[in-house]
Amino acid sequence: MNPVRQFLDAHPVVWFFARLTAVALLVWWIHHSGYSSGAHDKGLEWSEKWNKQAAELATARADAVTAAREVEQRRQADIEKVRQDAEQEIARAESDAAAASAVAAGLHEQARRLAARANQCASHTGSAQPGETARQPAVVLADLLSRADARAGELARAYDRARASGLACERAYHSLISQQ
Repeated sequence: MNPVRQFLDAHPVVWFFARLTAVALLVWWIHHSGYSSGAHDKGLEWSEKWNKQAAELATARADAVTAAREVEQRRQADIEKVRQDAEQEIARAESDAAAASAVAAGLHEQARRLAARANQCASHTGSAQPGETARQPAVVLADLLSRADARAGELARAYDRARASGLACERAYHSLISQQ
């Protein structure tokens, strides 16, 4: 007989614990294999869910960025149109101002001629001889008219530019508000 077998027959408690340990190890190994397999499968399942969710979020983010860019481009196009309209309005106002300046130059010339004619006039009421003091009011009035008209032209140009810019700003604001 085998010496191991003789030892085990002589010591039945050792034999019992050896069999119990082998069974416990077998049960533990079966349990651990099943648990590890299940945990691995669950880990793969959750990884798949997380990857799917991450892909959905990335797609949603890309869609949101694309939509925001489209809105921004639309707004920029609207503002560009408003800017071009304002530039055209300012150009029209400057053209009108140039025409008004031409008319004003004609009026200034006419005022100078009238002042010169007043200087040439031989008879002045209230003075014995035509002098510098008698001729001066006409010249002063002609000069005053030209200065006042020039200043009015400057103010009108500034007003036209400010008005066109203000209206452009208002149109740009309304175009942004109406899109929201």
